Amino acid sequence: MASKANEGLVLGVDLGGTKTLVAVIDPNNQILGRGKLSTPARQGGDAIVEVIIQAADMALAEAGKGLEEISLIGIGSPGPLDVKAGVILFSANMDVVNYPLAARLHDRLKAPVVLRNDVRAGCYAEWKLGAGQGMDNLIGAFVGTGLGGCVILNGQVIEGKNGNAGEIGHIMAKPDGKQCGCGLYGCLELYASKSGLMRRFDKARKQGVASHLFKLWNGKGQKLKSRYLAECYSLGDPFVIEELQLAAKYLGNSLGGLVNLLAPDAIILGGGLSLALGEPWLTWVRVAAREHMLVVPHEGEIIIPAALGDDAGVLGSALLAREATVPSTPI
Repeated sequence: MASKANEGLVLGVDLGGTKTLVAVIDPNNQILGRGKLSTPARQGGDAIVEVIIQAADMALAEAGKGLEEISLIGIGSPGPLDVKAGVILFSANMDVVNYPLAARLHDRLKAPVVLRNDVRAGCYAEWKLGAGQGMDNLIGAFVGTGLGGCVILNGQVIEGKNGNAGEIGHIMAKPDGKQCGCGLYGCLELYASKSGLMRRFDKARKQGVASHLFKLWNGKGQKLKSRYLAECYSLGDPFVIEELQLAAKYLGNSLGGLVNLLAPDAIILGGGLSLALGEPWLTWVRVAAREHMLVVPHEGEIIIPAALGDDAGVLGSALLAREATVPSTPI
């Protein structure tokens, strides 16, 4: 498989709670075409597969390529996952339980499928092609609809016993906190990601809090897009800015603790929310992280922005698929 995959085109899939991005990627890690659609996160696995296929068709059309030219499919998906079986066990931000995503896509697209964690894929791309090049010890934290993480130590991606290591979003940030979508209580994801912000925003909207956000977003039935938050920040909306600063504080404090534990070369901060808010978000997270670091670096910053933007997930999924010894579905 490795020889054929390395010579051919790969479909890289970045499956998120808000958007699904598919790209046609050549052996030199060049993106030839993209397709991007909203993820039907609350409609189940079969609806998600249909959107992936539609986005793949868009990417192939833009690339001027046919499906028969695709040698391999790499998918980055929220987890936890059974990567060997190609199954999404469950997800805090999608209504999917024990869903055989790899097998379903293999049946439809007729190419071997490799399923990996979405943030691990994004961080891997940043390590190989982006902000983390040349570093051996990294933490990735990608903030979007959810909050995922990845740990690279001594040049090795840490997968753990069950393949699901790096779930930064589900470490406890607030004892006796509210219930997260994963079923646990007080998770960092609930306080530092868009899914957590959405709960607080919806409560404020119902209470009649004045905010420009509520001219753009009508509540939990509508997806909260990162660009809405960026627009509110640019307008100086005090309510949204206060909530974003609180989310950044939760995230930064937790990342500072991880610095104490693992002493990485850097933490790469990525994801849709980080991409949309840019330097202000990065600064807030850095300030909060320093509050909880035993040793604060005197030169440079340990928390750095991701460099590959929206493409990190698809590039990483393709890279991991090419390097996989065994796909999640048979050849």
